[in-house]
Amino acid sequence: MIRRPGQADAELRLLVPNVAADALDDLQDLEPPPERDFTWDEVSDDDSEVSRIADDINGLAVSLDSLNSYNASYLGFSSVPTILRVIAHLSPRIRQVVPPSPETWKTSAPVGGSPESNASCEIDELSLINAYFLHVHPITPMIDEVEFRQRFADDAVPENHKTSWLALFNMVLAMGCFASGDSQFSKHHVLYKRALTHLNMSSFGSGHIYTVQALALYGGWLLHYLNKPNTASAVMGATLRMAVAMGLHRAQIPRHYPVHSQSAGHSSIITRIRTWWCIFCLDTWAAATLGRPGLGYWDPGTVLTSSTSSLASMDYGTISLTANEQFCKIATRIQERLVEMPLITSDEIHDFDTELLKWKGSLHVFLSDAQHCPPPLRVARAMLFCRFMTTRLTLYRPYLLSAAIHRKQWSAATQQGGALVSKCLEIARDGVDTIASDWFPNHMLCWNHAWHLFQIALVLILAAVSDTNGAEGERCNEYILKSLDILAQMEPFDAGATRGRRVIQLLRDNIRNREDSIPMVDFDVSNGLVLDLLDEEMMGGDAEWVNFLCGYN
Repeated sequence: MIRRPGQADAELRLLVPNVAADALDDLQDLEPPPERDFTWDEVSDDDSEVSRIADDINGLAVSLDSLNSYNASYLGFSSVPTILRVIAHLSPRIRQVVPPSPETWKTSAPVGGSPESNASCEIDELSLINAYFLHVHPITPMIDEVEFRQRFADDAVPENHKTSWLALFNMVLAMGCFASGDSQFSKHHVLYKRALTHLNMSSFGSGHIYTVQALALYGGWLLHYLNKPNTASAVMGATLRMAVAMGLHRAQIPRHYPVHSQSAGHSSIITRIRTWWCIFCLDTWAAATLGRPGLGYWDPGTVLTSSTSSLASMDYGTISLTANEQFCKIATRIQERLVEMPLITSDEIHDFDTELLKWKGSLHVFLSDAQHCPPPLRVARAMLFCRFMTTRLTLYRPYLLSAAIHRKQWSAATQQGGALVSKCLEIARDGVDTIASDWFPNHMLCWNHAWHLFQIALVLILAAVSDTNGAEGERCNEYILKSLDILAQMEPFDAGATRGRRVIQLLRDNIRNREDSIPMVDFDVSNGLVLDLLDEEMMGGDAEWVNFLCGYN
């Protein structure tokens, strides 16, 4: 249940009796009401590096239409745009120094050429397949590698499976582009569009495991890379239903199969089990910071599919997927709880965090220790730890947002509130340090790392603007600078790193000039949403601030 603005909700109050009423109201009111006419437009043929970092969710480039008319997709209080609005509300100086023209934000693509120039280029299919199975497969090990390579070598696919195979084959090549470190990186434009010629509405009427896997790669990876998260969510929803129709949610290893059976039937069952949990994990990762639920963890009585930890094989894919499956079961429960209520109790936060830390302590040595991590798992391990840290941040960040909205010095707050904010900042510092030590020049990794680092840096910015003295004690500025340095190093590998660095730099340079004399604002729920007030106060007729948030390229 999601509380509507101004609605007296005794049931929610009973759930969190020790959370201040005003704090709960104000955070709930940072969410736009579901009655709004939410619309979005992610349909574009422009696949340039510049256009792909513009959407209404990730905060690097909020659209003009969504800010002025609220015609964006529904986002809850834990989303990035909410943090940006609160930061700007606390530091009006930012509106005075934003670039006067959208042209200032133009960012040239750091790698590769235009889609048109790549269309006529030679594509080394085998090297892209190798890149896929080296870096992408250990994260989402859906595909039977032996069978896939055999089909590729023989070029023999049954006619009734040909369309599904070609869709999957080209999606694998496109993902291989992201994972490669050579000039083929930018050829994904050609390859994913080639795959889409074999995926259309009629694909949903012809169920095949190849189709499900192709759609999972498209909705779980490619559309997020192209910054079309709402489209990605819709595709993943359809993919889940196809998987259920194929019975993947009930896939079990029969008892009569030998533990190390290599039979075709045994491999098929393992593939079905892995595909189900990959779909679940892909959707959970995507919903991490939207303030809205993903597909959700199905009740164990409904989902009978074997856990990946029950598979006898302990190859890299199984090790990685087992860790992600267990993590995502915890993360999904956290997401669903925070969708119900912004401020959960400190005891509940502690319980969730303890679960996450216990999960981390149970990881296979290949994942728990960077020194023992084999090369094929480096990208998978780095991404896993980023998600772990971002999920922990979403537990503690609401208390920082609450303190900021009320202009409270969280360093002098009650023991409970101050401790929660301090823990939030400790996790942020750990996140910066971890990314600094884990990142390496890989396009796919830098795309993900830059996104997580931007989120972490915004937490540090929010802390600095809300409590100068407290932020100094928590070394916020030091770690903001460290984040900027890491993003600068990643720029040759991802355009999002360039945009993220510029936004963080602008915020950091100007929050120091915050007008501390501004009186505390009393947010009255009955007089309108906090979100409405912030939008009116921050943007109004200020086209320069709108351009900054729009992030025009």
